[in-house]
Amino acid sequence: MSAGLTEKLNKPLSVKQSFWPALATLFFGSFVGMYHVVSLNVSLPGFIDIFQTDLGKVQWIVTGFSLACGVIAPVSGYAGDRFGGKHVFLFCLSGITITSVLCALSWNIYALIAFRILQGIFCGLIQPVSLAMIYRTVPTEKQPIAVSIWSFSTILGTALAPSVSGWLQDYDWHLIFLVTVPIGIVAIMIGIRILPSNPVNKETRLDRVGLALAALGSLSLLLLFGNIYTWGWQSAAFWICLVVGAGSAVWFVIHQLRTPAPLLQLRLFRNKTFTVSLIISLILSVALYSGIYFVPLYLAEIHALSSFHIGLLFLPGAACLTCATFFSGRYYHKFGPALLVIVGSAILIMTTYMFSRLQLSTSLLTIMLIIAIRNTGTGLALTPVTNAGMMAVPKELSGHASALINWLRQVFSAMALGLFTSLFYARLAVHQARSSDSEPSGLQAYTMSINDAFLLSAVILVAALPLALLLRKRRLARSKQN
Repeated sequence: MSAGLTEKLNKPLSVKQSFWPALATLFFGSFVGMYHVVSLNVSLPGFIDIFQTDLGKVQWIVTGFSLACGVIAPVSGYAGDRFGGKHVFLFCLSGITITSVLCALSWNIYALIAFRILQGIFCGLIQPVSLAMIYRTVPTEKQPIAVSIWSFSTILGTALAPSVSGWLQDYDWHLIFLVTVPIGIVAIMIGIRILPSNPVNKETRLDRVGLALAALGSLSLLLLFGNIYTWGWQSAAFWICLVVGAGSAVWFVIHQLRTPAPLLQLRLFRNKTFTVSLIISLILSVALYSGIYFVPLYLAEIHALSSFHIGLLFLPGAACLTCATFFSGRYYHKFGPALLVIVGSAILIMTTYMFSRLQLSTSLLTIMLIIAIRNTGTGLALTPVTNAGMMAVPKELSGHASALINWLRQVFSAMALGLFTSLFYARLAVHQARSSDSEPSGLQAYTMSINDAFLLSAVILVAALPLALLLRKRRLARSKQN
């Protein structure tokens, strides 16, 4: 690296001077990372014909990527402390851009799987690192709106990526990966010049034992919950992954509490506000991803919509999500996190329950409206609860807090999605057994199974309401102390 580039990377800039340009850089970097997380969810089957292979191999394009994301996320706290958030962010963004080109150049399915796993490492790091940078560089009074913008980038990527990739696959599959390359290059060039640097602790050492345990536990649990339906509850693979995953998790916690330089500061859980906000965040993430997964399945199977048209149906919801996200950031200090989370969670519970009442005759307009209202609840609840937890921890621990949040979201969302998928197939078998072999009855059984999954999601969401009240109590307690 040249001396001139190193000087630019290390040159600190005032937050006042670089707030909006820096935030825009973090926005696009986060968007690029999230795009590749979900870009292949609906276009995955198309690669069977592209590479003349089978679904078992193609599935690893997503599975390998997800495992890499989940395993690497705990390292983000150490990496930010040791090398600086700016350096790590630009390194990850460069890695995502380069691996996007490599994915587009893949000559067979095995090359694509290898490049996607490599890309997953960079995507797994960029989210927690970018979130930690906000709390290390942005003034406290601007953090809620900054987190709103950052959160919108991740959810926007989730909303747009499936429809964009579905359309691009029909045109030229290479563009699925290349479409983010220009965005990444521009964000890197701007980030080098304007992203503020944070202090670097060169004495920080990597907790290799903690990393090995976190990686082994994450890998085992993600494999377990991603294959519950395929393996079955009585298979040897199921129990091996369960024992290894649970054992690694327990050993990881014990090791982190005993070592003087842990990979992740689990003592953050002593902070009740952080702990409560993290639990609520995990509950909301489970509900969010269940909707993203099952609504497209319903639209594709029952209404025979293409992935591109499904994406178009989600666009009004993306607009509502934008407005709700910015509203929650703008009025965070006025209303407080508790009220926003309660209102948003109530909307999510109501709309998720409405999705549990789907019929074969449910109109596309009705589904579009429910999606829009549901996304409004997501925007009102998810950003404030993240902000409440991050603002409750010291600035120097923001990297560890962000790593914990993103790592647990990744692992729990994948685990929950595996459980929901298993529930869906189990209920589908039950409903099919009760119906005749006619096509309408088969579609009815499919719809009823999706309804069962949404009903469970709604029940889980109810737990967020009493927890949100604890955020209010903590806020009042701090006000009295001040």
